[in-house]
Amino acid sequence: MIVLDTNVVSEIALRRPDANVVAWMAQQDRSELSICAPVVAELSYGAHRILLRDKNPKHLGALSLLISGQFRNQVLVNDATSAMRFGEILAKREAVGRPMGLMDAMIAAICFVHDATLATRNVRDFDGLDLRLVNPFEARA
Repeated sequence: MIVLDTNVVSEIALRRPDANVVAWMAQQDRSELSICAPVVAELSYGAHRILLRDKNPKHLGALSLLISGQFRNQVLVNDATSAMRFGEILAKREAVGRPMGLMDAMIAAICFVHDATLATRNVRDFDGLDLRLVNPFEARA
């Protein structure tokens, strides 16, 4: 299973997405691709900011279609097991002087619990976690 980070989902929604991301996505088994609740939250935040700024609901509509369409039944949630792993990740990163953003830690925890690879442009944000990572922006067809 591969969990798509916010930056990958945002990229594929662009009118002209990065060619490497397009090629990487074309090679993936769509049934193996998922997103997780923190990614939905970040996308929702961005869509609501645009709505408030521009009075344009287009991005909210696109997000709703994404969740009910392509990723229907493929949104991984934060449960008690991933919440415990989340706390562990934050504490360990703080202990080594490398604090981590809350959303990134939640995404990582969910990936660990589901034994999933994380597809992200921001691989350095997850350094030292022993999390399987792939950067579709650098992937070659």
